[in-house]
Amino acid sequence: MKKLLTLATIALAVVFAASIISPSTVAEEAAEMAAGELDGKALFTDTHKCNMCHAVPVAEIAAKTKNEKMKGADLGGKVEGELAEIAAYVRKEADIDGKTHKKPFKGTDEELQAIIDWLGSLEAQE
Repeated sequence: MKKLLTLATIALAVVFAASIISPSTVAEEAAEMAAGELDGKALFTDTHKCNMCHAVPVAEIAAKTKNEKMKGADLGGKVEGELAEIAAYVRKEADIDGKTHKKPFKGTDEELQAIIDWLGSLEAQE
């Protein structure tokens, strides 16, 4: 009888938990997160590690490379150019003033836009 009661209690707990965290709820939460805003700073520093070469002085982010040849331009403030132009440059599909980006950006257009938006927002913080 005790085993049956224990099994019934476990079954109720599982049913209750499943009703709270159902696959559809998890999927809905994932979709909401995907539809939400991407964190440009986290994409810049953690995901794509742009700070290996680029500094963002206004955000107190230093370039990690010590090799002067590998350092890219300091970024932050107004980002000039259309997304398509910037995307082509950082993906090494186009050059600017005869120079190409040293490492190809492998993220999505949405991630790149989030980084650009974040960098552009820094101008207002100066």
